[in-house]
Amino acid sequence: MASIRIILLTCRRTPLLRRALASLLAQTRTDWVCELHNDAPEDESPRALLAEMAPGDPRFSYHHHAPAWGPVRSFNHCFRAGPEPLISLLEDDNWWEPGLLEALSAALARNPTATLAWANMRVWQEDKDSSWTDTGRTVWPIREGDMVFDWPVLIQAFDGLHSNGAMLFRSAGDGRGAVPDETPFALIEPVRERSLRGPYVLVGQALAHYALTRSTARSRDRTLWVQGQLLLAGSFLESVELTPGAWDELWATFRCATPRRTGALLMVALAGIRRREILSRARPSDMFEFVANFVGSLGANLSGLSFRTSHAALWAWLRRETAERTREAREAGRDTLAAGSLISKSDAEGKPH
Repeated sequence: MASIRIILLTCRRTPLLRRALASLLAQTRTDWVCELHNDAPEDESPRALLAEMAPGDPRFSYHHHAPAWGPVRSFNHCFRAGPEPLISLLEDDNWWEPGLLEALSAALARNPTATLAWANMRVWQEDKDSSWTDTGRTVWPIREGDMVFDWPVLIQAFDGLHSNGAMLFRSAGDGRGAVPDETPFALIEPVRERSLRGPYVLVGQALAHYALTRSTARSRDRTLWVQGQLLLAGSFLESVELTPGAWDELWATFRCATPRRTGALLMVALAGIRRREILSRARPSDMFEFVANFVGSLGANLSGLSFRTSHAALWAWLRRETAERTREAREAGRDTLAAGSLISKSDAEGKPH
């Protein structure tokens, strides 16, 4: 009997699907079943590719969406699928090293209370001729052994820890981990972490590959990006307490970022959340740069401040789930973030600032 269910998602990228499917077939751990989901109603080429690469393999089932589900519903299906105790997601543009499933399974075995394990990812850039260049970057610094995280981690105020395309999680059978339908695609991982209980385990080896494709489902809408940052940071900072040292560390890290990210903190203050704590640590240079950038993208920034009404249902969900996770952390004695609690990952996923 299979112990892992793989959800393989594709949409109009059959040439890339070939690479992802080959990496699944090459896994050293073979006790899996796979659902191949094609979200392009007019395209039957994934069915033909599956018949070519895995003829008669009973581990595969093919699912053709008509009408299309869209990315959020497709990702949410992973958390509602199958009786197997472990589930993983593979996107058509990403691919795995042969030992990924074995390594993540071992990480969960070493950490029996962990809900999810994920692997570091090497970042590749698609070139104009459809070839691929290794950027030399990884999402996290390469390291040996496991890193174990539990709520709250300061990076979760603005970003997520885990990666969709490199995770293995324990199926609870309750759908927890699915995100609200209106979640912007770029926020799926950090929003999921507000409800999917930890701990989470990072395997520091780069056992998966992240593709920076020339076309993407991620929106480049500046307004949507600002609203997303405010949804995450606002709901986090409303519930999680930071010591003065943690505030100083956050400011210092954002000042050193390339490009600088201090404007994100000042947007949170402008939205009326933790205004005193944020503004008391702002330097004149931070304020000058913020005003210049705010005026430079005035329309997007003003619209971004409407995040509570533009995403009312998601805002209410985030506040509720964040408060509940923080209450549980408080009962476990880990709800206050002190200096030294800020970890960072590479800004490798092509997200705008």
